[in-house]
Amino acid sequence: MIHLPGPFHFSALLNPWFLLLLVIPLLVFAAEITARAPGALTVSTGDTLARIRGHRRTLLRKLPALLRLLGLILLIIAIARPVRGLQPRKDSQNVVDIVLCVDVSGSMRAMDFVSQGTQRDRITVVKDAVCDFIEKRKNREGDRFGIDRIGLILYAGYAWTQCPLTLDYDVLKREVASATIDENDPKKNGTAIGSAIGLGVSKLRKSEAKSKVLVVLTDGRNNAGELDPITSAQIAKEFGVRIYTIGAGTGGEVLVPTRSLFGEVMQPMNLPIDEDTLKKIADTTGGRYFRAADTESLEGAYAEINKLEKTEIQIDDYYEHEDVFVPWAVAGGLLLGLSVFSRRLWFEPVP
Repeated sequence: MIHLPGPFHFSALLNPWFLLLLVIPLLVFAAEITARAPGALTVSTGDTLARIRGHRRTLLRKLPALLRLLGLILLIIAIARPVRGLQPRKDSQNVVDIVLCVDVSGSMRAMDFVSQGTQRDRITVVKDAVCDFIEKRKNREGDRFGIDRIGLILYAGYAWTQCPLTLDYDVLKREVASATIDENDPKKNGTAIGSAIGLGVSKLRKSEAKSKVLVVLTDGRNNAGELDPITSAQIAKEFGVRIYTIGAGTGGEVLVPTRSLFGEVMQPMNLPIDEDTLKKIADTTGGRYFRAADTESLEGAYAEINKLEKTEIQIDDYYEHEDVFVPWAVAGGLLLGLSVFSRRLWFEPVP
């Protein structure tokens, strides 16, 4: 990486082999400054001639050649294509397309998870776990883009695409963080697991990825939508989509924040999880079912899926760079022009 101030800073050269051309102007410069001027005579070095031929005049005579050398060097660097912000990325032939389906029905407000010593609702802990899953699929920490495409589907009484399949994991994580439970929309009452799977399959059916995966998280049972979960799982199998299901929550009676005349109060509710259906969905497609009754098991479920759907890294690739050759080319051209001008002005041969 070259650390130069301002516009001349760059992090890499895309065509570094062009730097071999630097040998040519260097050889020409060396030959020019050591060569005797045409028509020169060898005379005795008297005091008068010594005063006429001063060191400053000698250095000034070499100025056009020096400017030309520097100009050619800058132009050759410009041809080598300096870029800024170049980051290595691992590419692969065996990528995975993943769609994350997250339940945002009203029951996800249940306060039966503990995270960092604090009682928290299901949706908050699930969003943290999903973001952690996305982060761990990056090639290295701090990268913006990942190897595999990941999309996000949210569902309650119906399913919708929150984020299409993308390699931009920062955008995806922002969409996860913005997911909310909307209890004011009557259409979002219920849990449409079958619809979520059907929408996920429609996003993956034309994918050419090595592996097509749906990760479906819910805390209840299918009670909305027009598509039966088992039927949607059979459709997923036909298109080669593997489904991992996660049942989140303790199950049974839990405390759920509800509105009342006295404001928001904690009300006990019975929220069973349809584990049999979730297991059948996973078994039908060759996936697995995970039971996540607490924060640790929820994070463990996503971590295990991460291991099961690991992408095989093949080669290095590069992305996200900014071309910065223009300042080098402009500076090189100016120096060449200045070289010609100085030679014409001060050192034009007299016939």
